Amino acid sequence: MKTVSALAGFAIGTVVLLAPASGLPPAPGPASQRAAPAGAWSWPLPPIPRVVGGFDPPAQRWLSGHRGADLEAGPGDAVSAPADGIVSFSGTIVDRPVIVINHGSGLLSSFEPVRSTLAVGAIVSAKDEIGVVGTGAHCDARCLHWGLRLDGEYIDPLLTIIDTRPSILLPLD
Repeated sequence: MKTVSALAGFAIGTVVLLAPASGLPPAPGPASQRAAPAGAWSWPLPPIPRVVGGFDPPAQRWLSGHRGADLEAGPGDAVSAPADGIVSFSGTIVDRPVIVINHGSGLLSSFEPVRSTLAVGAIVSAKDEIGVVGTGAHCDARCLHWGLRLDGEYIDPLLTIIDTRPSILLPLD
C-alpha cells in the first residue's frame, strides 16, 4: 500500500485519495498498476498524443524491458511538465538529451530525447514547457519516451493520467 499512499499525495500540497465515487475500494492488483487521481497530472505533449509504445516492465530489475511509455512526437515538438516539480537533471545520457523532474514524494519523471535550456534546480509547474523533442535513442525522430519512477522503481506513467481500473457494474437499486 506504500505505492498507493505515495501516489495519493504526490501533487505538491494536495492530497487526493484513490477511491471510486461508489465508495468501493480501488481495483485489486499490484499497486504499480493502479490508477492515479484523475486531473492531477497532464499529458506532456498537447493535445493528447497517441501512445506508440506501452509500459512493459522486466521480470527482474536487471533484465530488458520498456520502462516507460512512448508518445508519438516529432523533433521540435514542445514538451510540458506533467505536474509541478523541480528539475533534477538536464543533459546528455549516452547519445540522447534527457530531462528529469522531481515531483516530490519519491516520484521522478524522465523524458528523452528532450533538448532543454532549464538548469538543475529550476522550478516548473504543470503544463510549463520544459524543452523540445530532440533526436536519439529508440525514439529517434518519432516519439517521446516518458519514464516515471516511484522510490527508484519504474511504474507506468500513464497511470497518472488514465484511469485503468476495470469497470464494475452495480445494481440499479
